[in-house]
Amino acid sequence: MPKHPHRDHDAEWTVEKILKAMERPAYPEFLLELVAQIQEWMETTLSGETISPGDEAFFSYGDRIFQGDMDGLAGRLEWLESKADLLPSAEDPQGHEEAVVLCLGPIDFEEGMRIAIDHAAIFGRGYCKRVWLIGDSWHLGEVTHYIPHVKALAAQGVELRFLLLTPWGWTEIPVGVPGRAKGSPWKWEGKNHLRGLRNDEGA
Repeated sequence: MPKHPHRDHDAEWTVEKILKAMERPAYPEFLLELVAQIQEWMETTLSGETISPGDEAFFSYGDRIFQGDMDGLAGRLEWLESKADLLPSAEDPQGHEEAVVLCLGPIDFEEGMRIAIDHAAIFGRGYCKRVWLIGDSWHLGEVTHYIPHVKALAAQGVELRFLLLTPWGWTEIPVGVPGRAKGSPWKWEGKNHLRGLRNDEGA
């Protein structure tokens, strides 16, 4: 194959680069199991709700909190104690390198960020290496408030990762450390999120 001296080799797409770009980030098995369990809980919760077309609180961008049986959800997640510290919790942390903060029900995104940072910087200092925030909403303004804290933790080797969940799928949203996500588009994970499209197409 003839060589092109003026070609920008950095801009070339090789098969290896394409395959690498298609790879999704590695997630711990316990996290994937947790996500699936929370999605089942969300679907169960929604199936019991009566949402009218005129419910502005639901269809607007307001501060509506995803309601559900949080005590029931917590009871289903006792298995997680052997894998990661689940927050918030009335119990003392087990001392795992991984922690999970649930930004659901009464815990909104801003409070979840505060819990995650407090745990990583204070209560879990010395052993916590990564905190997963899992929630059904995300607010840029609240993220920017905590960016200095996130960067300080990253400099100490502690990661903060955020997963945005719906009953039909989920995606990871980069938080505070742009370099990690450079060139990596967000990928929506989960097969159920296409169910509505398939039904509309008559499949």
